[in-house]
Amino acid sequence: MALKDCAHQRFLIEGLVADYKSLDPTTTATEKELAVLQAEQAAPETIVGVQERLAAEREQLGQIAVEGQAAVDEFRAVCGDEKLPELPWPSR
Repeated sequence: MALKDCAHQRFLIEGLVADYKSLDPTTTATEKELAVLQAEQAAPETIVGVQERLAAEREQLGQIAVEGQAAVDEFRAVCGDEKLPELPWPSR
């Protein structure tokens, strides 16, 4: 991978990091919202709606983490140990 390709790969990784960091607090807020609704014994359809939204957010976080880690692995294999941003997803 040429230096230009490494720079492009770094740019992609930085975008995935930003996406993850943006969605993570939203997911946490949805988890809290669901807990409140369940504690208040809200209408079942309301709870189901929030559960579905939470499942979608978690799935999206998972996809970002998988894509991001694959991009990081490829970057490190080809571009060496150049510094990358701190990775917000759990390491595997």
